Amino acid sequence: MRTGLEHLPAHKREQITAIAALVQAQTPAEMIVLFGSYARGNWVEDIAQGYFSDFDLMVIVGTEAQANDEMLWAKVSAEARLIGGRIPVTLLVHDIKQFNREIRTGQYFYSDVVNEGVLLYDSRRFVLAKAKAQTPAERLELARRNFSYWFQSANEFWRGAGYYAGRGLGPHAAFSLHQAAERYFHAVLLVFTGYKPKTHDIEALAKQTAPLHVELEGALPRTDPEDERLFGLLKRAYIEARYSKSYHVTAEELATMRRSVLDLAERVRVACHAGLSSISGAAAVGSLPLSPTQEESTELPSLPALDDPEAVETWRAALVRISYERGESAGTRAGHEAGLRAGHEAGQREARALAIVDVLRRRGIELSDEDANRILVTRDESLLSRLWDLAWSATSVAELWRS
Repeated sequence: MRTGLEHLPAHKREQITAIAALVQAQTPAEMIVLFGSYARGNWVEDIAQGYFSDFDLMVIVGTEAQANDEMLWAKVSAEARLIGGRIPVTLLVHDIKQFNREIRTGQYFYSDVVNEGVLLYDSRRFVLAKAKAQTPAERLELARRNFSYWFQSANEFWRGAGYYAGRGLGPHAAFSLHQAAERYFHAVLLVFTGYKPKTHDIEALAKQTAPLHVELEGALPRTDPEDERLFGLLKRAYIEARYSKSYHVTAEELATMRRSVLDLAERVRVACHAGLSSISGAAAVGSLPLSPTQEESTELPSLPALDDPEAVETWRAALVRISYERGESAGTRAGHEAGLRAGHEAGQREARALAIVDVLRRRGIELSDEDANRILVTRDESLLSRLWDLAWSATSVAELWRS
């Protein structure tokens, strides 16, 4: 590993040296390594576009507990960013056992840190493991395995969000969507870098993944105020959806967030296929797990006990959400705005008709197939509204139609 910064301009050397001195003074660092573009010498400063490559530092400590001291590393990172100024600063922290284990198992991100990095500080109390040289086939197998695990895990969280949303559990759904987005980002990072950072900040993860492939540049958009608001709602879900009773998300917001995370999944799959193909060629990649579809996890929830008004109202709200998603999905497939509106309205009417039949049967009203079909084919909105109200009070099918 190199030890000099002679390839950098004087002001860059001063900033990096000052950051390393800060970390050495305030943390139990055993080694501090500069890696990434400033170590390689290909950093970017695009003043016109406002893009600046990060100062990337790997900090190696002696124990896992030291590496997991989040309060310490948050404080030091904040102070390091003040030194960096307009240059972002990223501190990655690992204990020596984990770092050496990753090198021995062939994770090429860690090998690159050692091979391309610049050693800024060394306590000389530990020795780094020798990097294992991997064949392209071994690299592909590891990257495929990482992608499959994290992508499929993300898929299940996305489906879980639909399950919770369908039952009116907004915070549960939002947290599940956050976990889905986080895991999709992890899949990308592991394919392209072999590294999964210890952060739950989806904004930071989006920033790290965007340069890896053109498909990822527009993921989870924040181009207008509404996009930015919903992204913030999703970002905050990791903490607030679990611990804050004031966290609130509507059915419509969840539906939009689910579509955004699904779009992220599809972008990730395209990007990762390209990343895997770059290792050994597209023919060697084979089939990859598929993204979920918008229609998944939108089944009608079971009707709760009719003597629980709050649960019934939650159930009714879930029907509205489901019809909204079904209709919007149908309209999107139609490919134009008129189709969107028609699909939305058709989905609402279908859900209402299904709900009427469900309520009657759960109340013990005997419905023949003919009676049920008569309701299910009804598409007149005013008639459906009357039938919906009567479904809660009618004592027979005859009374339903007579009324």
